[in-house]
Amino acid sequence: MAQYSNSKLLDRPEPGLIKWSPNPGDDNFLHVNLQHRIVQLYKPTGHARRGRFDYERVAKLDDIPPLSTYDWSPAYPGLVAIGTASGTINIINLNDSTNHYLEQRLKFTRFCQAIAFNNGSLLAVGLERVRNDQCLQVWDINRLTDLKPNAPWPSLDGSILGEAVHRFEPATTVSSTKFFEDSPQTLVVGIKNQGIRIYDLRDPNGAVINYQTKCNNNLAIDYMDSNYFASSSLDRPGIVIWDRRATSRHLSSPFYLDATETDGLPWGAALNLDRAIDINPSNVPDRGSLVRSIRFCREHRGLLAVLSRTGQLRVLETTKEFTTWDARYDTSPELLEAKNSYELDMGFTKGNRKHDQIVSFDWVTLNSPTVTPRALVLRASGAYEILEKPSYTSDHVYKMVPWQAPYRGLEEGTSYHSLMCFEATQHPEIMGSLLVDEAAKSVPLFGDEKTSIATIVSQALELPPPNPKEDADSNLEENDDLLRSLTSARTTAEKILALRKQAQNSQSQKPSNESPDKAPLDATWSGTGLVSNRQAHENLLTTTLNAEGFPQKAQVVLDHIMLLRAKEKYLFDYYANINITSDDPWLKDMWLWVERASGAAYDEGMVTQGIDYSFLGVIPIWFKDLGRKGSSRLSPTTTPPDDAAWDRGLQTLLNAKAGEPSYGKLKTTKPGRREVAMRICEWGKRSIDLEWNDYAKVPTSEKNSSSFTRAAARALFEGNFTEAVNILKAASAEYPELLFVSLALQLTGRGDRGLAKEQLDFDDTVASKTDPYLRAISALIATNNWETIANQESLPLRERTYIALRNFEDDKLTQWLDDQLHMAIETGDIEGIVLTGITDKLVDIFAKYVEKFNDIQTATLVLSICAPRYINDYRCQVWRNAYRAYLQRHKAFLQRTKFEVESTKKSKHCGVPTIKPLSRQIALRCVYCDAEYELSKTTGGGGASSGTGKGKGKGVGGSSSTAQTAPTQQGRGGGTNYLMMTSINAGVSCINCGRHLPRCVVCLEVVGIPRSDKPELADDPQVRLAAKFPTFCLKCDHVLHLDHARQWFARHVECPVPECRCRCNFKANPELNYH
Repeated sequence: MAQYSNSKLLDRPEPGLIKWSPNPGDDNFLHVNLQHRIVQLYKPTGHARRGRFDYERVAKLDDIPPLSTYDWSPAYPGLVAIGTASGTINIINLNDSTNHYLEQRLKFTRFCQAIAFNNGSLLAVGLERVRNDQCLQVWDINRLTDLKPNAPWPSLDGSILGEAVHRFEPATTVSSTKFFEDSPQTLVVGIKNQGIRIYDLRDPNGAVINYQTKCNNNLAIDYMDSNYFASSSLDRPGIVIWDRRATSRHLSSPFYLDATETDGLPWGAALNLDRAIDINPSNVPDRGSLVRSIRFCREHRGLLAVLSRTGQLRVLETTKEFTTWDARYDTSPELLEAKNSYELDMGFTKGNRKHDQIVSFDWVTLNSPTVTPRALVLRASGAYEILEKPSYTSDHVYKMVPWQAPYRGLEEGTSYHSLMCFEATQHPEIMGSLLVDEAAKSVPLFGDEKTSIATIVSQALELPPPNPKEDADSNLEENDDLLRSLTSARTTAEKILALRKQAQNSQSQKPSNESPDKAPLDATWSGTGLVSNRQAHENLLTTTLNAEGFPQKAQVVLDHIMLLRAKEKYLFDYYANINITSDDPWLKDMWLWVERASGAAYDEGMVTQGIDYSFLGVIPIWFKDLGRKGSSRLSPTTTPPDDAAWDRGLQTLLNAKAGEPSYGKLKTTKPGRREVAMRICEWGKRSIDLEWNDYAKVPTSEKNSSSFTRAAARALFEGNFTEAVNILKAASAEYPELLFVSLALQLTGRGDRGLAKEQLDFDDTVASKTDPYLRAISALIATNNWETIANQESLPLRERTYIALRNFEDDKLTQWLDDQLHMAIETGDIEGIVLTGITDKLVDIFAKYVEKFNDIQTATLVLSICAPRYINDYRCQVWRNAYRAYLQRHKAFLQRTKFEVESTKKSKHCGVPTIKPLSRQIALRCVYCDAEYELSKTTGGGGASSGTGKGKGKGVGGSSSTAQTAPTQQGRGGGTNYLMMTSINAGVSCINCGRHLPRCVVCLEVVGIPRSDKPELADDPQVRLAAKFPTFCLKCDHVLHLDHARQWFARHVECPVPECRCRCNFKANPELNYH
């Protein structure tokens, strides 16, 4: 049965449905196209892995009846049963190329909701409710399967099937049905709005097991343990897994009964997941099912996948809950728990890639639990793709990496991509599963070149252990040009640019193996030939993501970009940040905006009338939004401003002179807000000198007209037609094609727009397909519609916002800003900083940006300017802690300290830091009283104790606080023990309790003071050095001088203290070479 038995065909994905053969011995899959009414049978012919799927078409049947559900017979692979909206059952033969089918009509016309074959010759059909007939009918198709393969189907009619052999469920709607494989005469049925029932067709009494639930759709049975089956409901994102052994309470264990009575678990359920997929039912406009499909994997127990209507494909790994042996009942249902969950494809999070959305899937039958489970998916574009569940050995990479910090390889120059090495006898046992996984990735699993899984396993286990030296030598075979580029590069940005150039060259030289009949899986080009500016940024950042063949030196750079930038002082010097991120023009523009905003806010330059406007974007200014923590932007005596007070403050900031505003003669009720918003957009505008300096640095072979068209377009956006025409005329000497554009623009500027279109035949068809600015100029000449340019996503968001502010009326501008903000948050577009400023909405944008590119460094640095001073969002603290931990584990202590100090300074509000300064992290403490030792406190105490000592032992300086006093020892004359004070000042004795450092258990002398045997005079430099250091046993806490410890443990294992039986020098594996 196809798992799409939803009401009235409301939830049918356009490309259709796919299903892998239910017969484990039949390597085929079926594609049913719902729109064109085509059934196609395919056969895998080679590789079936992510990135490569080899298949060929075996059969194609056209003009099939309009279907509402279908199923494929496991016993007779050529038979496919189709249910229709009229209730007619059609059976087609995939081996018959005549496109004829057998039609079985029902007594009453109604919607066919579900259909299912068993392992034999039974066919169950679930129908919509009708008053005078049963809605679950079972036929025996044995007569049909007895026909010869070449029997003519046109001569057959529905009478060959006869009457239904079983009829159940009068006046109910059957929403789903499925046969159990281990018991072909038993089927489970979902009854709409009532529950789930299990029928045993062999029972003459017709006994039924009934479970009350609304989760009665998308039934799926676990192939490896048929006691469990799953179901879902139409309006909930959750699923329920049931246990068919739940027949009566007296046969159930107390453990299960307690779960149903106290934990709210429905009777018969083994696991209840309220949110198996990430979808909000309130955001779904129609009545379609939230869960499209549920499928269990055939080779792995408890492994199921759930497909949502948004294209999310989540894999759930379930296992039985642990119970003691004495609490287990043989006949009792057992509870399950969700052990792990995996996302097979994260494309569903990208709302702008509808053509890549998964619309149907099924598990690939591999007939071996050794190979990583994989699913065949059908995307909205019509393309097939293989997705693999993360391997069970995926964490071996981390477990088998030698125990060194992740900075290994950066400073030391050693490889950090290698695994631990074991002896030849231990290597297959420890690394076997990982070796098999790696070996299975590169071999065909189907077709004539199919390799036996047993052969793959045996060959993988026979491989000799790798030689680390050989691996290191193999990494030396590197691209000479790339190595020279990395060596000559002085900054991290230059290294990244070299790596991206190498990746682009490698990609362009790679031959394309994609067959012409397959739809592209990553079609990012729009119909105009231009990608959006955000998509261009994502393409830039993902250039090196899938690149292969980088040498070790290049891998070090790619794996430590955040650390390398931190060492280049990527912090709160915004101008320096612009240079540090010069490999990413979008980050440069963002830091340029921050630098200009910071300059405007310097010395309270953005504070007026008690309101702090600093670092606000266009939307907060336009909508009068100070954020969720808006009170922090107001002075203590200022109340939240109304519209008039808000506008007065903005007018004060403008200091506008008399004259025409930047938005010309556009009518607006918010002139101050519009003008300030336009100035905020200009903060991110680069100066003309910087533009031409960048143009001069471009190699001659890579220069084009884009720099001139960009300058002309920007002048045009500001309403300066004359400047735009002059720029294009000057550029036409070098680029003659721009002369035509300059003439058309000149006529347009004079008001002769019709003349430009008629005499020059200038329309939208001449718009450039590669230069967004030339396209904007062309569109303006042809249409005179600024809305077209404002919606041209290939332009930077800052410039489009400026165009909207300059040309849109108030209501239209409000709606446009809302739409652009929603899009920026949904896609994680950091250009949105011009819209949001550094406010709460920017946190939402960075959340998606971090999810895509893991750049917590940039997010933390930008948000630390205003968080937690003006922003109170837990995500800011999470990213800050993650960045601090990143620097800490890479031993970038200086960079971490600078970040903490500078960010604490940035958090000052009214002169008080809003980030609590960290306490001192390094201190000496007494092991006896746990008091902290501070030399500054002992120095003052020593001076105060120089009195005559006639007191009564009161603390030094007359204070009674033990934290600031040194203990005084009364001599015979009542004086202070100056020897004790000397030892305290020397750091030998505790300032609080007076206890001195422990004694060496060999020589019995106090460590930390000069020794009587004078080792500093020894001839051996190792003895002179070791004598200065004490060493501690972590088990018994006894202390020895280091040289004494070496001498003692060279001959002994136990501690030198007679009554201590600690084996301080015990070695678990003495054959290993300990250092």
